[in-house]
Amino acid sequence: MRYGASPIQLQQKLPTFNLATEGAFLEHPQDVLAAALALHEAGLEVALVVLVKTMGGAVRAPGALMAVSHTGDVAGYLSGGCIDADVIVHAQNTLQTDQSKKLKYGAGSPYFDLPLPCGGSLDLVILPRPDMKVLRQAHDQLASRQMVSLGIGESGFVTLASDGDQADFKVSYIPKLKLRIAGRGADCIALLRATRSSGFEVCFQSPKEIELSIARRLQVNQIDHLKSPCNLPCPSDDEYTAFVLMFHDVEWESVLLKQALSGHAFYIGAVGSARTHGRRCEELGKLGCAQEEIRRISGPIGLIPSLRDASLLATSVLAEIIASFQADKAALAS
Repeated sequence: MRYGASPIQLQQKLPTFNLATEGAFLEHPQDVLAAALALHEAGLEVALVVLVKTMGGAVRAPGALMAVSHTGDVAGYLSGGCIDADVIVHAQNTLQTDQSKKLKYGAGSPYFDLPLPCGGSLDLVILPRPDMKVLRQAHDQLASRQMVSLGIGESGFVTLASDGDQADFKVSYIPKLKLRIAGRGADCIALLRATRSSGFEVCFQSPKEIELSIARRLQVNQIDHLKSPCNLPCPSDDEYTAFVLMFHDVEWESVLLKQALSGHAFYIGAVGSARTHGRRCEELGKLGCAQEEIRRISGPIGLIPSLRDASLLATSVLAEIIASFQADKAALAS
């Protein structure tokens, strides 16, 4: 994992959000920061709300973000709807007083009229007019597929955190989960749609124009037209990328899997039966892949075996990838 922050030479282009319909449902810090920056660039005053501590049950983990403008635009959420409306009011008030604010909800909170059904408590810090240069740097590092750490001060400051910072609260964010899907047919299109609707990044690779045209309509992050097994596009798999082979075509299978094994993807999986998976492993062995590497390949993929519907298979595969991603993050944190 990359813990060091490297300089960002060019600003990443901010995505376009319809805050009126999507804002309150943004959850990844990259998206909330993008929305905060967009509001600021539109001339609005912005407060950043940070969830700094949870006790007991909680919908969000510490580090969850919400951005609130003085006109009531909202990006991000901090609960299942129990406290967010109240937090928005407090955030707008801090923009009037220009004073940061600490809030506590649930056990030990003065806001007894806002109980938390899940029990426990939530502690928040509201930062009015945070340093937008810091938020821009944090956003751009995440968009460049780099981990970023922020230091939050109860007095209202936010910095890019390092071991020497005197911040009251520090949080590290990792880039979005990314899938590189290579294949053709209904299975890969169903997984493509499921991944896009989940808000993850996607690289889609296919030799067929009909699948590529669908990917363009879905506004996939990256699209590669596979033209020859002898001339594959260079992959950009990192520690946050899952590679999924969804070909039923011997011509493409081995070369794509061998390429993936040489990269940094945390997950490599291939659709097909147990017999098909065994054959693929034999072919990879003949191509010089070590058995230890071959065992990295998950196959048949999906939490539920022998699914025959593309949409169900896509859900099963995506669930397996998310489980692997969460286990990978937990291992790194321990």
